[in-house]
Amino acid sequence: MHKSMFRFTTLGVKTKRISSGGRAKLEVLVGEEVCDLLQEDDFRQEWETLYEACPWGTAFQSYTYVTTWYEVYKDTYKPILIVSYNREGRLDGVLALAVDGQRLIVGAGAEQAEYQVWIARPEVEEDFVRSAMQELTEQFPGSNIRLKYVPDGASLNWTNRNSYWIRHCLVRTVKQPLMVIDEEKLNAELRKKNRREKMNRLKRLGHLNFERVNTAGRFREVIDELTLQYDFRKGAMFNRTLFRTDSLRKQFLTLLFERGLLHTTLLTVDEKVIASNAGVTGKGWVHLQGLNTHCPTFAKHSPGILHFLLLGQLLAKEGISVFDLTPGADPYKNILATDYGTAHQLDIVGGYAKVVRGLTMAMRRQLMQGAMVMGVKHETLRKLKKKFMQLQGRAGIGKLNPVVDKGTSQAQLILVSEPGMPQDASIAIQYCSLKDLLDYVPDAGQTRWEFLESSMRRLEAGERCYTWSEKGMLRACGWVGIPQATLEVSYQEQVADGSILELTYYHTSAKEKLPAFLRAVAGQLQQDNPKPVYALVSGKDSAILSVQLTSVKSHCKL
Repeated sequence: MHKSMFRFTTLGVKTKRISSGGRAKLEVLVGEEVCDLLQEDDFRQEWETLYEACPWGTAFQSYTYVTTWYEVYKDTYKPILIVSYNREGRLDGVLALAVDGQRLIVGAGAEQAEYQVWIARPEVEEDFVRSAMQELTEQFPGSNIRLKYVPDGASLNWTNRNSYWIRHCLVRTVKQPLMVIDEEKLNAELRKKNRREKMNRLKRLGHLNFERVNTAGRFREVIDELTLQYDFRKGAMFNRTLFRTDSLRKQFLTLLFERGLLHTTLLTVDEKVIASNAGVTGKGWVHLQGLNTHCPTFAKHSPGILHFLLLGQLLAKEGISVFDLTPGADPYKNILATDYGTAHQLDIVGGYAKVVRGLTMAMRRQLMQGAMVMGVKHETLRKLKKKFMQLQGRAGIGKLNPVVDKGTSQAQLILVSEPGMPQDASIAIQYCSLKDLLDYVPDAGQTRWEFLESSMRRLEAGERCYTWSEKGMLRACGWVGIPQATLEVSYQEQVADGSILELTYYHTSAKEKLPAFLRAVAGQLQQDNPKPVYALVSGKDSAILSVQLTSVKSHCKL
C-alpha cells in the first residue's frame, strides 16, 4: 500500500500508549497515524499472522479487507486502530474501527462488514478488548460504539463483569443461518423433481450456464447489471438502493475482487444474468455479504435458490467448508440453512440510552411473543410493519397524477394504434429496464418504495413494462401482459383481437408527449403482433388522449 493512496485527519485525538499487566503497550491510533502504520510491512505480516491464528476472526478482520475499506471511504469515515503488543514486542491484539460524522464508532467496513470484532490471542483477549473499549469511551466522550455482528467464539463476558459495563453495554443475540457444505446432500437436493423441472424450463429458454467469475475484466463487465438487480430488489423489499446512494460501493467491491476477497458466480441464460452472488471470502468460508441478486423476470423459475445450490456444489469442489447465509430473517435462508450459529450486536451507549433501547427491545419481544401466542405469523408482522412505513412515507407526496386503478369506473380503454400506422421514433423507450424503474420520482400519490414493490411483483407475475426515462427521471411507464381475469368483461371483449397497454404512471413533465410514448410502445408491440393496440388510462386522461391520438390517425390517413 502506498502512502499516497489515502490521507486522514486526526480529529484532534493523539496516539495514546498504555502499559498494563503482561502487555508492554496498547496504542490508540487515529487518522494519519493509522495510514502510517498500515504501510509497514512488518506490521502487515504480524496482523495477517494474528488474524489466521484467531479462532473467531472473519474475512472482515483481514488486513486486506480493512485497508481496502479505509482506502475507499477515506473521505467518509476516519479510522481508529487499537493495537496491543506483548512484552516481547509481538502484536497480540487488533481492533479496527472508524468514526462517522455523527460520532458513531463502528467496526471497519461499517454496514458492509457483516462481522465486526477484535482479533487477539485467546489468552489476552478479554484484557485487550476491555482496555480497548475503556480507552475509546475516554478518548471519544459522547460517542456511541456499535459492533454488528460479533461472531460466536469472541468473548463478551466482560460486558457484565463490572457495574460500568453493565450500565453501558447492550448485547442482542441473533441467529446465524449456515449452509455447511455437503456435496452429497446438495447433489440430492438438485435431483429433486421440482428442482429438475425448473432447471429444464430454464434450459428450454436458452443456454443455461453457471459461471465462476475469475478475471477482473469479466467482473467489470457484469458489475453494473448486478448492482441494478440488487438495488431494484432491495428498493422494492426494504426501500434501500445502496449502490445508488453510495457511489463508492461499486469501487469497493471491485477492489475486493481484484485483491482476492470476493467470490463471484453467475447463473445465465443466453448470457443474460438471471442470478448471482458476490460474497466476501476467507478462512474456508464464503459470506453472503457483498451482493446477491436474481432477475425478477425469471422469478417463477426460482433462479436464486438454484444458483445457491449450484454455488454449494462449486464450494465443495473448491474446499470451502461453510456458506454463511448471515443473520437475517429472509425466508430463503431457512430453506438453504443446514445449521445455525449465533452472533451478537454490541452497543456501548450512555446509561440513559441503554435504558431506553433496552425497554424498546423488551417491548418488541413482548409484542412478538404475544402475536405468536395469538397465531399471528412473524411474516405477517413484517408485512404490517412494512405497510405502516410505506404509509408514513406518503406524507407530503402530492397526488398530481393518480395512478390508473384498473377495474374501477375511472379507468377507460382507448385505441392507440391500428396495424399499418407509422411508428413513432421521437421517444426512446426501453423494455423491462430496471434502471428506468429505479429512476422513478414520487409524483403520483405513490412512494418510491411502493412503486418499486409493485413493479417487482408485476415482473415476477409475468407482466412486462415499457418505460421512457430522460436525464435520470422516469417520464412514463406502461405494462403489457395484464391478466385477463383482472379486466372488466367489456374490456376483454373489446381487445379480443388486440393488445392492451396499462399506463400506470407518467410524470407531469411528460404529459404533452404521452401520445408519442403510447404510439412508440404500440409500434414495438405490433412488430410481433400486428393487431390493434389499446391503452388503459385514467378517466381524466382518456378524453384528451383520445382526441390527440385520433388527430394523429386522421393526419396519417390524409
